[in-house]
Amino acid sequence: MTRILAHRDLIALLDPDACIEALREGFVRSGAAAVPGQRIRTDLPFPGTATALIPGLLPGIDAYTVKVNAKFPGARPALRGVICLHSGQDGELLALLDSATVTAWRTGLAAALGTH
Repeated sequence: MTRILAHRDLIALLDPDACIEALREGFVRSGAAAVPGQRIRTDLPFPGTATALIPGLLPGIDAYTVKVNAKFPGARPALRGVICLHSGQDGELLALLDSATVTAWRTGLAAALGTH
């Protein structure tokens, strides 16, 4: 069963201390990923861009992500999209997460780690 985690769901679930430790560990292990990540970006015939980040992998995690974003600088929020979490065993879609929320948390916590 696929879980859908919108902004309000993520805010209720995410703990800053646990997230910063998970992010720290992810940065340490990210260089050992078996498949390098790719960023695919294109302009659109509208005032925006589309981006896909594939695959999101960490060693020891039997799952991967695909992140798809629309960026429209004139919109609020400017970034909207989804992160698809798939099983590494059979590709099952495990969760859909609001990418704007996850990206904002990752950016903020990465800055905190960098200054630490």
